[in-house]
Amino acid sequence: MTTQPQRAQRVTRDQVIEICGRLDDMKIAAIIATGATSAELMEAVAWLGSDDYLAGDLGRSMSGRIARLVELVRADESDWDEP
Repeated sequence: MTTQPQRAQRVTRDQVIEICGRLDDMKIAAIIATGATSAELMEAVAWLGSDDYLAGDLGRSMSGRIARLVELVRADESDWDEP
């Protein structure tokens, strides 16, 4: 019998709120619709909170999905505005 690799589970509404805090329902739905995992969302939040070049710490640059998550979380949020 062969086993198939497990697919990473998409982030849930509760996980989005746990990771990002309270967001409006449309933004939560848009984040879930990206198909992102909780790990990807946590990485996006790390990028948002970084004051310096995070790619060196992560050993890679921001992927397309992570960039989209950053865009979604940052949109209309004064807390995430760049200086």
